[in-house]
This record gives sequence, C-alpha cells and structure tokens, in this order.
Amino acid sequence: MSTLEQLKNIFVEYTGNDVDNFSEDTVFTVDMVMNSFEIFGLICEVEEHFGIEIPDRELMKLVTVGDLVKFIDENA
Repeated sequence: MSTLEQLKNIFVEYTGNDVDNFSEDTVFTVDMVMNSFEIFGLICEVEEHFGIEIPDRELMKLVTVGDLVKFIDENA
C-alpha cells in the first residue's frame, strides 16, 4: 500500500470523515478544514503508524499531503 493510501486511511480513521479528493495536492487547513490542534493529533497518529518522529521545525513545512508523503518516504 502506498504512503498516500496509508495516510488517507489514517485520516479517515482519525477524523471519521471520508475525503473524496484526497491527493498529494490536498492542503490540510483548506481542503481538509483542520485546525492546528487537529493537525497535531493527526501528525501523532502518523508518527506512530510509520514509526517516525517529525521534528517541530519540520511541522510548519508540511502544508499539503504531498509534503507529508515526501517527508515519510525520506525518513521512514
């Protein structure tokens, strides 16, 4: 299963919402209408699932799902 597919599953499980147009271009705060608290919780789920730690300095760079996919693929 691709990183993108795994992230979609994590998002659906975390929020209880399905996203029809979940892609690497999806913006967390705009397309998924998530606030910073919700994004932080999602990031915690992602870290646990992939067995990685995302440093605070990297969090602000993760604007789109594609940014997160790239980070995971480079660090997992």
